[in-house]
Parts: sequence; C-alpha cells; structure tokens
Amino acid sequence: MESRIVGFVATSTSILAFGSQFIHTLKSKNTEGVSLYRTVFDSVSLFLWVYYAARGEDNPLLIATSFELICSVCLLGLIIKNRNAGFFAVKDYTPPPSPPTEPKFVSIEIKERRNSV
Repeated sequence: MESRIVGFVATSTSILAFGSQFIHTLKSKNTEGVSLYRTVFDSVSLFLWVYYAARGEDNPLLIATSFELICSVCLLGLIIKNRNAGFFAVKDYTPPPSPPTEPKFVSIEIKERRNSV
C-alpha cells in the first residue's frame, strides 16, 4: 500500500513538472530552446512506458506516462509548426564567401633617404 502512495505522489510530481513546462511553452509560443530530436525520442520512450505500464497494470505509472506522452506529442507538433522545418532541414544555410577571382597586389615604393648635414 505504501508503495502505491509513493507511486501516486511521484505521478503528481511528474505531471506538475512536465505540465508546467508544456504550459509555459504554449503561452510563450517559443520553442527555440526545445530540441526537436529530444522531443521525438521522449515521445517514443513515453509510448513504450505507457505500453509497459498498461501491460503490468501499474496505474500510477500509466497515468503519469500517458499525460506526459500527450504533452510530448503536442509539444512536438508545436516545434514543427513554429520552426516550419522537417526533421532533416537545414535552417538559413549561407555558403562561405568565395575567394577573390583576381589576385590583389600591394605596391611598395622605396625612397632613398638623404642625410642632411
């Protein structure tokens, strides 16, 4: 019984942590600091945890991971929408400048110095 209580406390804490970050991202509409690849891997991982928890009938884990999976998938949608880029797109690529086609020469003039006595 005690472990189930700890499980539900952990579930609540996890939901608060993940939910508050998700709500902050929704309000600010800024996903610039959120990694697309990390969010994809989080979503896959959470899907697997949901499956695992459902098979093992672990309700606290099932509740927490289901909520986090929903938030993660929504966050993934926001990232893709806000960045207008696919998974492998290169943003704002500018090729490096090419070297000049004609060589530039520097002319040096040497003057004789006269001693005045």
